[in-house]
Amino acid sequence: MVSYEECEHVTYKQIDDMKHAIGFDNRKVRGTKNRRYEPYRNYFDAGERDIEDLDKLVKIGLMTKRKFHNNTVYHVTEDGKTFLYYVTGVEILPDMK
Repeated sequence: MVSYEECEHVTYKQIDDMKHAIGFDNRKVRGTKNRRYEPYRNYFDAGERDIEDLDKLVKIGLMTKRKFHNNTVYHVTEDGKTFLYYVTGVEILPDMK
């Protein structure tokens, strides 16, 4: 489990990058009391300017990364989804297979 101390320095840009990775869209959030979002993807094909921020998220444990062809692709972990829940108040449902 990721500790609070490791997450307290996550930036707004990093949060936006995590939301981008799962295709987060406020218009597609379901529910009013128990808000939830079903991601249609879980990847971020990072450009050069994003790699430093995303690598910090990997170090914390909120994302993973792997090489795919000649690119680095990042994925939000289950801990990352839990973190996004605490930030957004929206439960991130399991990835669609």
